[in-house]
Amino acid sequence: MTTATLTDMPRRAPPYVSPRAVDIPNLDPFFGPDAPMLPDPEPMPDGMQQNPYILHVMQILIDVLADRPNVFVDMNTIVYYDPTNGNRRFQPDVYVAFDVDQDAIRERNGYVIWEAGKPPDFAMEVASESTARHDIGRKRDLYARIGIPEYWRFDASGDYYGHRLAGEYLDTNGVYQPFPIYSVRENLLWGYSPLLRLNLRWDDGWLDLQDPDTGAILLDRRGVRMEMEAMEQQRDTVKRERDAARRRQYNAQRRQYTAEQERDALQQERDAAQRERDAALQAQQDAERDRDATLDAMADYRERIRRLTEQLRRARE
Repeated sequence: MTTATLTDMPRRAPPYVSPRAVDIPNLDPFFGPDAPMLPDPEPMPDGMQQNPYILHVMQILIDVLADRPNVFVDMNTIVYYDPTNGNRRFQPDVYVAFDVDQDAIRERNGYVIWEAGKPPDFAMEVASESTARHDIGRKRDLYARIGIPEYWRFDASGDYYGHRLAGEYLDTNGVYQPFPIYSVRENLLWGYSPLLRLNLRWDDGWLDLQDPDTGAILLDRRGVRMEMEAMEQQRDTVKRERDAARRRQYNAQRRQYTAEQERDALQQERDAAQRERDAALQAQQDAERDRDATLDAMADYRERIRRLTEQLRRARE
């Protein structure tokens, strides 16, 4: 990975000076010298391959930079750099300009450097077969000549640029110098953009922006929506699991209550049976006492009869 210091990077772009028309060819293949200045041209034929990355970065930058005043963020629109020839122009995939009148630029339907007072501060190109050669050659030279302070390139496959992620800044001599690009693992590269105050990451073929302070990967609106949906699904899952746990607890308590009732009923049956056994035993004991009393009474009665019989016999004699 490349290394470089940032000591030579200018804090502000120098005042804009239009490059000589003869020095820089027109990079827009859709427009000839007689083409009208506006509106914007049709997108490149392989733009659909680039759009997912471009739209992703655009939405994040619009949200992240919303609290920084006078910031213009756009993609695939025209930047005019030669006041003598309105057809000398270029189209960055993504570009950002600070301290400009964004409303006036949008009303103009084009970023006219001599009207905005400065070139864009940040430009990014996403590699495609039709644009890669210009992105690392003539367009890079043009960006340096008109004074774009930061120029980044992203190649999902690494096949078009020869590198997957690269960032450069203009030194005091107007020459692009590389930012350090760090390799975290085989499929993750990142570099820091001082102007955006963000990390740019090539992550297994996808382009991410990262908050360098928190380490959080920033999400576009689709990503935020998907994360919210995932969080809602997670909350629903947690709620279902909690409700299921409560039902299990309730059913366990019901089973325990039913078991206790059955145990109490069984104990009551045992107590009733014991009382019945005790009553039967008591009745048996009472019967035995009654029988013994009856036998004793009969014995006394026979003894009395015997005595009376004996007395009667003696009386007869």
